[in-house]
Amino acid sequence: MPPVKKTAAKPAAKKTTTAKTAVKKATTTTKKTTTKAAAKPAAKPVVKKTTEISVSGNKKIGTLQKEFNKKFPYIRLGIYYSYARQAVAKGETITQIDADKTLASVRRADSGGDISISGNKKIKSLEKEFDTVFGLYAQICYTTAEGKRYYTSGSDDEKTLASFNAECEKDGCKKGVAR
Repeated sequence: MPPVKKTAAKPAAKKTTTAKTAVKKATTTTKKTTTKAAAKPAAKPVVKKTTEISVSGNKKIGTLQKEFNKKFPYIRLGIYYSYARQAVAKGETITQIDADKTLASVRRADSGGDISISGNKKIKSLEKEFDTVFGLYAQICYTTAEGKRYYTSGSDDEKTLASFNAECEKDGCKKGVAR
């Protein structure tokens, strides 16, 4: 009888070892899964940073400017009627369109469509899109630390919105000036 007891004990020991191995494999698998899962959320904030701002005719100008300023806090988006371009060329002062109006209510009659604004878009491209899609004069503006307000021009128009915003931050421009 003693040999039977030993034989019976060995398979039981193997089952325990097998059970322990299964637990170890499950733990290892769980750890790997957890590691992969932890890596995925780290990628999500990057996606949020590159989130685009959708611009359609039914959006209010004030809402658009606030969204723009939230994404790019050191620069702002000025939106004007198309005739303001000639006034600027003559050195005249211009005023922005009322923030409570929608783009559809102020755009050129033969225009319409949507624009997407992202950090990798060049300033000149965005300004041109407002002209072609909505028939409106748009300018990327900034306010210096001293409170002086400027429009971009020349080589600044070649920069992306994100890089120009970072440059304005570095230069100490005012933050959060939406209009």
